Amino acid sequence: MMTKQIPLLVSALLLGACSSSVTIDDIVPAEEVKKPLFLRGDFSLWDAQPEYQMQRVAPAIYETKIRFSTPGKAYEFKIADAQWSAGYNCGYLDEALDKTLELGLPVQADCNSVYNYFSFTPEEKGWYKVSINFSRFKKPLVTVNQVFE
Repeated sequence: MMTKQIPLLVSALLLGACSSSVTIDDIVPAEEVKKPLFLRGDFSLWDAQPEYQMQRVAPAIYETKIRFSTPGKAYEFKIADAQWSAGYNCGYLDEALDKTLELGLPVQADCNSVYNYFSFTPEEKGWYKVSINFSRFKKPLVTVNQVFE
């Protein structure tokens, strides 16, 4: 009798797990980004400059390189298309958790933001890679890493 109940218990657990509030749209991007994205900040006078265009390096991952030349200076930036369009205007999601970037630590972005600028303060001058990962399309992740050349 006990052996007949185990498959029923396993089935119930599997069905219960399927009713989670996480949707496939949260995990897999619904589509690739349709517009060119740019790293835009105080270093570019907030313009969409070709040298800061984000390049697709893997499915759902875009990045660009930038040279930060003033250690200790807080650089402010966003990732956005040329028109600051809704859905393509990416700043921090939560000010307390996501505004200030640290090397190698991803933070969540809101791509419908208006004034939510990211902030990054390099400890040394050099080349850095800024990336945005749309694997969770509704809450992409932004990361800054130092590039050693």
